Amino acid sequence: MATASTMSVAVAGAEEQPYQPFQCLICQSRFTRHENLKRHAAVHTRPRDKSAYTCDLCPTTFSRRDLQHRHMKRKHPEHEEAAAAKRFRPDPPHVEVESGAWPLDLPDEPADYSPSHHHSPASSDSCSNAASAPANIDRHGSIVDFDRTQQPSALEPIPPMQSSTNLDLSASLGTPIFDFGFLNSQFPSAPAFDRLHPSPGSSPQDLSLLEDHWHPSSSQITRGLDLYFSHASHFVPFLHQPTFDVAGATRGLVLSILCLAYQHGEDPDCDDEAGSGDDLSRRCFQHARALLSSEEEGDDDLTRNVETVQAYLLLEICAVVYMCGKESAYGLKMHSKMITLARSCGLTQPAPSGAAASKDLESLWSDFIRTESHKRTIFAAHQIDALWYQLLSIPRSLSHLEIKHELPCPVGCWTAASASEWALRQLTTRSSSDSVQYADAVRRFLSPSSDLESLPSFDPYGAINIAQFLLSSAREVSGWSAITGRLSLDRLEPLKASLVALGPSIRSQAGSDTDSSSTALHTFEIAMIELQIWSPSHTCGRIEGSVDAVLRESTILASAGDISFGAETAQAVQPHITWFLRYLDETRAPDSEPPWISLYAYKAFLIAWQLVRKGIPGAMEVVRVQDGDVDGALAWARDVFGRRGRRKVGRLIGECLETLSR
Repeated sequence: MATASTMSVAVAGAEEQPYQPFQCLICQSRFTRHENLKRHAAVHTRPRDKSAYTCDLCPTTFSRRDLQHRHMKRKHPEHEEAAAAKRFRPDPPHVEVESGAWPLDLPDEPADYSPSHHHSPASSDSCSNAASAPANIDRHGSIVDFDRTQQPSALEPIPPMQSSTNLDLSASLGTPIFDFGFLNSQFPSAPAFDRLHPSPGSSPQDLSLLEDHWHPSSSQITRGLDLYFSHASHFVPFLHQPTFDVAGATRGLVLSILCLAYQHGEDPDCDDEAGSGDDLSRRCFQHARALLSSEEEGDDDLTRNVETVQAYLLLEICAVVYMCGKESAYGLKMHSKMITLARSCGLTQPAPSGAAASKDLESLWSDFIRTESHKRTIFAAHQIDALWYQLLSIPRSLSHLEIKHELPCPVGCWTAASASEWALRQLTTRSSSDSVQYADAVRRFLSPSSDLESLPSFDPYGAINIAQFLLSSAREVSGWSAITGRLSLDRLEPLKASLVALGPSIRSQAGSDTDSSSTALHTFEIAMIELQIWSPSHTCGRIEGSVDAVLRESTILASAGDISFGAETAQAVQPHITWFLRYLDETRAPDSEPPWISLYAYKAFLIAWQLVRKGIPGAMEVVRVQDGDVDGALAWARDVFGRRGRRKVGRLIGECLETLSR
């Protein structure tokens, strides 16, 4: 059978035929578009006895239905009526998949997917299954044996079993969660998922992945949930761990959770082999992406739409700040779809209460979890939307004025493990003041005469959103100043005063050791830095497509020019630079650190490095780097960022540090 060499993109000689640059290396046929060449390749890769369509009037066979139609028109026009009847024969019935509903229009060119070099043939069967690439795609993403005429086979759903995040799924099931046979045998009344109906926008790679029968094992799901809630859920806290039911969640959400989770641990089915977690994460990412792209447009099921938004959020975070590189393109496209779906399904509005008339405590608690998860999902979307603006200079898509929710409830109420515990915490944290919506809270922080003491207690996660809004506003003002050459103090001063006013709210919870309060403090400190200077680590307002490009450009800009602010500004920003330096120096195991914290800290280091290079007294004294010791500053940075080397962001920063040393 022919291999990937069947196809050649823009081969030699294309210059002579510029309108058909793609040539088949077997029959020398030329095509104007790459997807036409990929479709043509199936003619050579499929065995002759596998031709899907035949002419009823002559022995001719065809690989595609459209070729059969053309043949009938040209060779047997007198039988056009019979051909037309055959053409419009209805497709076999299918049942829609119950797992979200928003088609994802992704690039035709798939991302590279190949097993890591460290997997040996001696690996276990489950490990090989988890790490191997889809059978129809070679390591460069080219289709080598794909029949466009075939319907994709079923992608097995999660069986409706009773489970929770702390349940040993392997012991309780003895079979993979996505086992379709298990679903039919144990639950005969469950719907039959005979076909996964692809959307018209599904790419060939998506269809091939949907044909792949791979699914995560019970042990992979159990370990993945533990990793997710231990290391990742705190910076996207919209899933309630005590009551999260993996069996009731959509498959797209479960795969998205595993995708993010295995960036923090190794695959148990590969005996925790180094690098196996990255392979499993990528595998889950590819399948979740293909699954979401195959689904039909959203319906009125709010719960399902919310889970689809959550799946998009987790996947885009994984793509942009974990995988980085060209995977970022998928993440940013998902972001656009996520924002559109969040608006259309009403996620920016308060969720309707389902237990208003109920006096049952369990029902009230369940309703609280549902509505709070709804609220926290849109807050997470707002944070990520602001983050892409701050990191990549991509314009924001979601305004804070669109979010009609109150601030997130105190973290103790959200993490309560039982209805009685929740009720007790509700009573002990209840404020005498009225609740405040997010947009109103922002206005109160911006108002110089507002009484901030009257604000009700809220989760530091909400403070992150306020800080993100102020940071984005500061960047917009700084950009305006850079473009016009005029410093807009009348705009900067209110933002600075608002951030200063927000500081006590964030710092008062910093000692609580909650991950949300730690992330809020990082966001506040970077906002204070960017508010006071147009950071030399910024890319001059250029829109970048990936974290890789931003880090490279920031490093080049920092090393190419002298620092652009005076001694007074350096003195004002020094406490916040020192805070990041101390954090980097003291954090020995940053396993649960959100990946963008490394980017914030690297920005702070770039400023400190320039201060050291300029000879500013005490620039890095807090971490034992002497004034003017540029080499010592770089050696220290290699050490602290090297602790983050398991992640792609940490490795990218390491490469940038080598650029600074040249």
